[in-house]
Amino acid sequence: MKKVFVGMSGGIDSSAAAFLLKQDGYEVTGVTFTAFREEGYKKCCSLEDIQAAKKVCEFLGIFHITIDVKDVFQTKIIKNFIESYKNGLTPNPCILCNRFVKFGIVMEYALSEGADFFATGHYASVDEEDGEYFIKKGIDAARDQSYFLSFVEKEKLLFILLPLGKYYKKEIREIVQKAALPVSPSKPESQDICFITSDYRDFLKNQGVPEKEGDFIYANKRVGIHRGIPYYSYGQRRGLNVPLGKRVYVRKFDLLTNRIFLGEKPLSASFTVKNLNVFTNKFKDGRYSILVRYQSPFNEGDVSIKGGTASVKLEKPCEIVTPGQYAVFYKDDRVYASGEIDRVDLWVDKI
Repeated sequence: MKKVFVGMSGGIDSSAAAFLLKQDGYEVTGVTFTAFREEGYKKCCSLEDIQAAKKVCEFLGIFHITIDVKDVFQTKIIKNFIESYKNGLTPNPCILCNRFVKFGIVMEYALSEGADFFATGHYASVDEEDGEYFIKKGIDAARDQSYFLSFVEKEKLLFILLPLGKYYKKEIREIVQKAALPVSPSKPESQDICFITSDYRDFLKNQGVPEKEGDFIYANKRVGIHRGIPYYSYGQRRGLNVPLGKRVYVRKFDLLTNRIFLGEKPLSASFTVKNLNVFTNKFKDGRYSILVRYQSPFNEGDVSIKGGTASVKLEKPCEIVTPGQYAVFYKDDRVYASGEIDRVDLWVDKI
């Protein structure tokens, strides 16, 4: 009997994954991790989550294990989050958490304990073709989470099971209800930033990120004072408090002069992507469907690759191409590669 460890939060999706794998004949163990050193900045991985996951495991008659990942989470996720905003970037902690925590230290622990596979409740699949393994979109387009898994190392795909990829969310809810799994229907869905309870700016302030005032610049003129570059994000419109009588957006950060440039909505049709995570030798210069943010529309574009960097030219300009976020390159519903958005060329340069 093959052994599988399932990452569990006690929610509907991870509980369903454990149930389905047990139904398929696997020897299942549930594993939940604790990630936070402080109170007040968490929505997942809490004591309540541990107890909820343990309750489901007891119902299923399977073992439940808790492991501590605080050090890795602090260095790879929290520190990166803070440093990114300090440098005028908009980070994606969920993508990094999947790489370094869930499919990093937690998966490695599972395999070291004799598991043949590690599984989660993500809505995506692992697909194989010609000896190569890919992350594939889940069939439920509204729930597809292949974007968040796009930075997991390809070498690990052989040991990953994603049983929910072939189901719709409605079907999973029905499975959980029919199986009478002890999952609270009021338990919230996973959050985009699990360690923040309110506004990310409050989190940065509580983490000691200084508020260093500087100038807002519009049409080459000083038009106001900002509270500090880390407290603003690319493309931001609300909360600028600049009385210009028109909508303006954050278009550029100048770290050297501590200035923030405002202007028209930042559209882009060309940008570069660094730190590429490539799944296949088929990822070459060519045309791809490109996702630049979770649940945003797909964009068609041409990609050229040189020296570990991808240069992208979109068919149409896009308003959500943001430095620090991740671009994911698809063909035939498969993830071919992903990487961090680096330089963004503005479509209309009015700053």
